Amino acid sequence: MIVGPPTATLLYLLLLAPAGSAVLALIPYPGVSKWASRTGALVALAVALVLLAGRADGTWGPYLGLDALSEVFLVMVTGIYATSAWYSEGYLAGVHRPFLTPQIYYALLGAFALAMVATLVVTDLGLMWIGIEATTVASALLVVLERKPTSVEAAWRYTLIASAGLTIALFALLLIYATTGTLDAVTLATDHPALTLPLEMAVALALVGYGTKAGLFPMHTWLPDAHSEAPSPVSAMFSGVLLPTALYAFARVYAILPRPAPAALTDLVLAFGLTTAVVGAFLLQRQRSFKRLLAYSSMEVMGIAVVGIAVGGVALYGALLLLVAHAFAKSASFYCAGNVLRATGTNRVDEVRDLQHRMPRTAGAWVLASFAVTGAPPFGTFLGELLIVAGAVAAGWYWVALVLLLAILVAFLGVNVQIGRMVFGAAPDGSPVAPGTREDRASIAYLNVAVSLAVGVATIPYLSTAIRAAASLLGGSVP
Repeated sequence: MIVGPPTATLLYLLLLAPAGSAVLALIPYPGVSKWASRTGALVALAVALVLLAGRADGTWGPYLGLDALSEVFLVMVTGIYATSAWYSEGYLAGVHRPFLTPQIYYALLGAFALAMVATLVVTDLGLMWIGIEATTVASALLVVLERKPTSVEAAWRYTLIASAGLTIALFALLLIYATTGTLDAVTLATDHPALTLPLEMAVALALVGYGTKAGLFPMHTWLPDAHSEAPSPVSAMFSGVLLPTALYAFARVYAILPRPAPAALTDLVLAFGLTTAVVGAFLLQRQRSFKRLLAYSSMEVMGIAVVGIAVGGVALYGALLLLVAHAFAKSASFYCAGNVLRATGTNRVDEVRDLQHRMPRTAGAWVLASFAVTGAPPFGTFLGELLIVAGAVAAGWYWVALVLLLAILVAFLGVNVQIGRMVFGAAPDGSPVAPGTREDRASIAYLNVAVSLAVGVATIPYLSTAIRAAASLLGGSVP
């Protein structure tokens, strides 16, 4: 279906909002960068919600288009962008000798969001690749905001490894074009090309290439460093929406295969997902930095979501539900981590205690966010993981369900025990929270936790329908 001029106008506005905020943020006048970023983010979120409600599925021109899948991801990206833009002011105020001025920071934040939005509104696989690559360019400098040697190292590792992975994804696209003569995702998904060895190789390469950006094992080595060294609002966008956007790009490539997908490719996707989930769950047990703890938790969740994509059926619906709920829950966790880091000056778990009395609002939000991240009922992550496990059982893959349950249990204990120690543990001598610590930013974390909760306990108008439609679009089924 060709979308009409009103929808095309909204698509342009959706792209213009973060782009305009990035440009206006460069104006060297006090307060302009902050409000330009906030305004652009809210406009982008509003447009994404209007598109979701209007179900404006179809294409406009040769390169722009929307469907249920892209609409769901647009709400995720713009939602986390908006909350990160509003949270950033307080966080930046506590950064001493920042590498970036506020103008450059907000400009890069807008460019980061623009790259993800552009990835989601194009129908050409090549342009999607460019969008994913642009996220690396826009976000790498944000990692070094706090001017630490470890931050610079993390930024370089992120840039090199992510770019190497995307080079592999580029070879996948070249194979697809050589085999089919087009990179139009809509055409390829609607009229599946004949299954050939080059096409199977292309999907496998896309899994490795985009899986590198999504933090899949063993290409994940950039993830814990970049997510832990980046400022907390940027970490929220990394874990909440950048990783899912990379999975989105892979899902578009995976969708060109005829259904059911070849067993060898299904097994390959399943192997990457299960290994990532298990390795992430066990690695987070050893972490002494609470931001690295959250980073490995994101790796574990991405692995579970990839399993859902491989299993298909109701598990695919569960994977999309998991990604939406996790995006808001994990961003809330990073906002709380940012509050604690700014107040205590440390990100070490063993140096933070008794937050329930010292930072009660942040502590409450962090406990709720941790439960949401790790799949505790009734949060949306629980429902998503439950459907993925149920889908594996329905498909007769009982061993897959058992491995998933192991990873989920290990991650649940690893994250919540550590957070519990920081919140409820007795305060050690010599580690007081700075006097006058403000916690008004904790309200943003509560807001995102509430969204994750609503995904699990309520049928959110339009969003629930769109998630079901997106699962059906990729060949899944809905409960």
